[in-house]
Amino acid sequence: MLDESAVGLSVEQKFTYTWRDLILYHLSIGAKQEELEYVYENGLKTIPAFGVIPCAGTFGMEPFEPQPVMPTKKIKGLRTDGTLHMDHKLVVHKPIPTEGTFDIQKVISAVYDRGEGKGAKINVDITGKDQEGDLVFTNTMGYLNRWSGGFGGPEVPKSRISMPKRQPDAVKQERFPENTPLLYRLTGDTYPLHVDPQFAKTCGFEKPIVHGLCSLGYACRMLIGLLFPGQPERMVSIENQFRSIAMPGDSFTLKVWKETPGEALFSMVNDSNGKEILDYGRICWKE
Repeated sequence: MLDESAVGLSVEQKFTYTWRDLILYHLSIGAKQEELEYVYENGLKTIPAFGVIPCAGTFGMEPFEPQPVMPTKKIKGLRTDGTLHMDHKLVVHKPIPTEGTFDIQKVISAVYDRGEGKGAKINVDITGKDQEGDLVFTNTMGYLNRWSGGFGGPEVPKSRISMPKRQPDAVKQERFPENTPLLYRLTGDTYPLHVDPQFAKTCGFEKPIVHGLCSLGYACRMLIGLLFPGQPERMVSIENQFRSIAMPGDSFTLKVWKETPGEALFSMVNDSNGKEILDYGRICWKE
């Protein structure tokens, strides 16, 4: 069962990728012909959100497993069906190269109690070090486990981000193509919710849904284009909460508020229902 003794449980893997894997990722998050630096091997640059791929990766991971490997599997008796990705933060410590091998460590860094019958939040830190031993990126994934509340642990901390009430400084509209989850799953997240219609229905959805981290990748690409175009290596961090699902074919509006120099807040709103797909978003970059 889940309690604070789970903190520190970890797994280790290696992740190896080539420029083809990187371009596939860029295409899966909406990169287009006019964004040549993301889709052509000559002069190729890395959209830093690629650093999330080892979190739920299968392809290129050693040892290989057909589904993502997480340290929560080491918690005896933990029921993991119905787990939801609540929030995510990616910190980039040095530019991510266009090909390479990383040593990946996934460790449970915190557990929070939402109360009996309300579930628990589990934070997992996923770090990537290059072959020189330098830390390249750190992810913190926050998961809701619906079955594990009431163990007497600390409460979930509140977000330190306060979204502005004023009109955004920039907006941009795009659409998820109908094949978005089919394409994104080829980057490594092979969970059947995003491809199998019958499985999606058993989970309460009318059809397969867009991956949350795919939505974050779209936001990252678009934010770079709006704030520091053509210079993805300037990004320092990006974070958000996942608020509602997106379906293939949905159009959405990215809203951006410029705050202090090198920092902007953002949300992604589904145009069909006005609900936030991503909210409490923040991106930071080098000025």
